[in-house]
Parts: sequence; structure tokens; C-alpha cells
Amino acid sequence: MSVTVGDLLKLPSLRGAEVVGGRGGLSKIVSSISVLESTDPRMLVDSIFNNSEFFGSEIVLTGFLNAQTDVDCQCENIKRLAEGGEVGLIIYYVGVYMPDIDSRLVELADSLDFALICMPRGNVNLRYSEVLTDVMECIFRDRMANDSFVAEIIERVSRLSSQLRTVSTVLKMLSDRISASVVLTDAEHNVLNLAAWPRAAEEDVKKEIEGIIDYPEDGGSIPCPSAADSRIYRMILERGEPGSMELLIIKQNPAPDAKILEQAGDIARIGLNIWGQGHSSVVIKELVRAIIQDDSIKMRRLAEIFHVDVASIHEMWILQGSSPDFLEVLSRRKSDIREIIEAYPSSAIREIYEDSFLIFARTPEDSASAEAFAQQLMELVAGEDEGATLTRCSGLDDTAAVREAYLCHRRYLSDVLKIFPMKRIFRYGEFQFAAECRETLERGKAGGDEYEAILRPLEKDGGEDNFLAETLAVYLLDADSGITRTAELLFVHQNTIKYRLGRVTDLIGFRPNRMPEALKLYKAAAIRRLEK
Repeated sequence: MSVTVGDLLKLPSLRGAEVVGGRGGLSKIVSSISVLESTDPRMLVDSIFNNSEFFGSEIVLTGFLNAQTDVDCQCENIKRLAEGGEVGLIIYYVGVYMPDIDSRLVELADSLDFALICMPRGNVNLRYSEVLTDVMECIFRDRMANDSFVAEIIERVSRLSSQLRTVSTVLKMLSDRISASVVLTDAEHNVLNLAAWPRAAEEDVKKEIEGIIDYPEDGGSIPCPSAADSRIYRMILERGEPGSMELLIIKQNPAPDAKILEQAGDIARIGLNIWGQGHSSVVIKELVRAIIQDDSIKMRRLAEIFHVDVASIHEMWILQGSSPDFLEVLSRRKSDIREIIEAYPSSAIREIYEDSFLIFARTPEDSASAEAFAQQLMELVAGEDEGATLTRCSGLDDTAAVREAYLCHRRYLSDVLKIFPMKRIFRYGEFQFAAECRETLERGKAGGDEYEAILRPLEKDGGEDNFLAETLAVYLLDADSGITRTAELLFVHQNTIKYRLGRVTDLIGFRPNRMPEALKLYKAAAIRRLEK
């Protein structure tokens, strides 16, 4: 949670303050506090907020001491402060030096959702330092208690006027948040955007970057040549793509931890995807990342930006290649794959994540459409990659369930292929089953012996009994307990399968397709394949 204007009103130094306008801005996040007093306030704001430059979600203290009766000047100041991204104004000495707060200021603040706060009227003993100290301590405590700041920055940028929603603004907010210089470069390390910390050090930071000969590896760092107590950290934002960009962070000790660096990379990627020059063709990669990582705060914010009803999504399809060229296959057949997906009425989001192609969808009204979709997609991809697989994960109630399904798929895909070698289209339940089988084996001898004993009567020497265990495994795991399909897979006559299954029944004491006895038999056959 981040500090809002409304939160500040609970501080001791502001408890007697009155909100006189702009109540719609009380929920805005406050990043800092500053003082505005000058001989000519209009000149000052023009110099600070030139060319629609973002200054930072600050709350500003003023007594309008040099414009006590100039209401036009006061309104101009409020307008320019709001345009520059400031969130509110705390006015001192009303009834002492400034006669009153004119109704035009209140109306303007209301129209801009710019909080206008009046300190206790007629009190000459008020001091700026008390509010400055209280507010900064409040912000500092919040940052120490809440080290997740991705959603905070995205929300702050999204609330700005359109001309301020830029990558430059994102980087400046990030720089302020982590007290470090943040530099966006291309693959050749030409500086594209730079937010220096402190701001006056911009030229020094540029020279620092230009003077680097050997850059650190991705995710690594090197000492800063000009400052022994600082380091330069490097993150590649997009791998293997022409025109890829990198993020460099120059930070003085103490060094940022891995979580801060990861969040910095997330913010830069989101900023590029949403507010970069290619914002008209925004990708949804960061929303997928938020869903998979179960980052519900970031997910909700991005879903709002992309106008995606995440709550209606209860399925995830995972298309996984078997060759190192799988991503190239997706690129070559991109238009054909898009045509199939867009014809599937339940699909909502599709994106490459790590080395998988993910499709998020609503559960269709009939299973036949899902089966047809799976067959079409696999027929297309299998022509390029025979070992590709497609997994349908249904019944996912929230992002935690999505993450669990994705991780389960990554961990147990090789086991699933051992248990079901004839299949290429899977259900999530088969991965959960594979996980259960693997956990049984990992429990050691006690876990495996129970299931080995079930099949032991079939492992006799001589005659047809050599084929019984294998026939049973194909019948249960590959042929959905179908005699005709089992015969096709084993290249024998159906009568041979019927005879062998009859022998299995005689030896184990029940029919292999009889429930619930068959449950342990099914698992025993799967574990047998995992052990091979």
C-alpha cells in the first residue's frame, strides 16, 4: 500500500487541516513533498514545468506570500502544478497574510481532482517544517514496510494526462522510488532515455555510460568507474529481438536486492509496452507475466489498461514445442495460428511466455468446440514439430491456480510423456496424476512396493504372460480402455486383446476397467512406465 493524500490528513501536523476542494484527488499517491514560494510564482512554474515535463507526484506547501490577493496567479499556479503531475496544494496562513481562499480556486481544484487543503486559519505559528517532517517520515515508513512498487508506479502514470504518460515519466518515477540513476539504451548502448539521481547529475551519468568499455553480463553488475561506492547493473529487457533495449541502473551503496532489480525490469518493460513509441500495438506480455506470477495487484491494473475481463478466464492452454526452433515455428505460422485462435470464441489472451505459447480463455459452452480447436491447432503445429504438445488446463479459479498449473506443466511434462507416450494433447488432470505418481516414487521403496505388488501376478515367465503387463498399460493409459484401439496400437487382433485382458482378470481377481478397483491398477501401470 502507498501513501495517499487522504492518508496525510491523519498525520499530527495536518489533523487540523481542512479539505476545501479537489476531494477527488484524495486517493492519489504521494511520492514526496516540496515548497512553492518565489517572487514571481508564474516564472517559477514555467521554468519547472516547461514542455509538459513531469516533475513528480508531490504535494506542495505554499502561503502564496507573493500573490496573496492575485487570484488569477494562484489559479495559474494550481493549473500548472496539476499539469506537471503534482497531486495537491497545502495552503498556509489563510486569514493571516492571504485573506481567504477564493471560490475560483476551489472550482478549479474540483475540476482537476487536485486536492486543495487549508491549514488552520488565522494561525501565525504554523511551520512548514512540521508537515515536511511528518510527510517524509510517513512516506519513508511506507516504503520500508512495502517493497513492492510496480503497481504503484503503473497506477501513478496511468492517472496522468496523456502527454505525460511516457517512458520518460516511468523512468523518472522509478529513479525517485529506488534513489538511483536509470538509463534505457538500445542494444549498442546508445542512451535513449535517462533519469539521473540526483536530477542535476544527468550530464555526469551520460559520460559515465559512454565511458564504459566492458558492460556487465545480463543480471550482473560492475563497479562504477567514477564512484567507488556505486555500481552499474544491467538488464536486457527483450532477448533475441532486433532493436532490443536494455536497462542500466547506477546505484550508490547500499546495493539494491534482487527483488528491487526485478521490479525495475518489470516497470521498464511495462512502460515500453504501454507508453513507448509502439504503444498503438501494445503487446500483452506483461499481463501474462502478472497472471503466471500470481501478481494480482499488477494483473488487475494491467487488465484494466488492456480492457481484459480476467475474472471470466478459467482456462489456460499451453502449446509446448519439442525442438529448439519451436519459437521460429510459431513465427513462421503466426498468421495461420492466429486464424485458428481467433475462430475459437472463448479465447481472450495469447502470448509467448518463456518457451511456451499460452492461450487464456473462457470455458466454452460445449466441449466439442474445445476438442475441435485442439485438433486444428495441433495438426498445424505438428507439421512443423512432431513432438509438440498441447495441454488444456480447466477450472482455474484465480491467478494462484494458473501459476500452479503452469509450474506443474513445466515440472512434469517429461513424466507425462513417459506415462502417455502416444498422446500429444493433454488435460491438466494428467499432469496432476503424473505429479502424484512421481511423489509416490520419491517416497522410496515403501511407496513403490505397494503398486509393484499389484502388477506382480502378471509378471510370470513364459507364454502370453510376458505381454500381459504391457497390454494392460496400453489398454488403460493409451487406449482409454478401448479394445479396438488397444489392438491397433499393439498391431494384434482384437480377440488377442480380449484373451489377454481375460487372463489379467483371472490373475488379479477383478476386471481391469472396473471402478474403483481399477484406480490403483491405473496408477500402478503409470508408475511402471516412470520406472523404466
